[in-house]
Amino acid sequence: MPSPYTLEDAHAWIALAAVERARGTGLHLVVVREAEDRVVGSAALRVRGGPEPYGDAGYYVAPDARRGGVAARALELITHLGLEELSLPYVEVVISPDNAPSAGVARRAGYAERRRELREFKGALTEFAVWRRDATQP
Repeated sequence: MPSPYTLEDAHAWIALAAVERARGTGLHLVVVREAEDRVVGSAALRVRGGPEPYGDAGYYVAPDARRGGVAARALELITHLGLEELSLPYVEVVISPDNAPSAGVARRAGYAERRRELREFKGALTEFAVWRRDATQP
């Protein structure tokens, strides 16, 4: 998430979500805490191409809504969408190696770290951990 997160950033996210949904390449969802009727995060599933299509999941939870299982539930739901509903062979989540809470979310959702790779992030090459859950896993 950009920090600070501006109204322009929100408009760009909404536009990206609309384009990816229209193309059938991604589904971006907001996470709502129903009892409070407020948005507390987001979750996304993108279908990536290549030799074999696979899912690319992402999630974000507002700081004041963390540690309550929101991220884990969102990741479980979009993982189910990718593996069960779309019959993708696997879904990946890319996480900063320094983000232990996010790694814990992925682990609880049945993901395992598979590799580390450098990716461009904010104008610099940064190491990320790639976590994966296969369709063959229970």
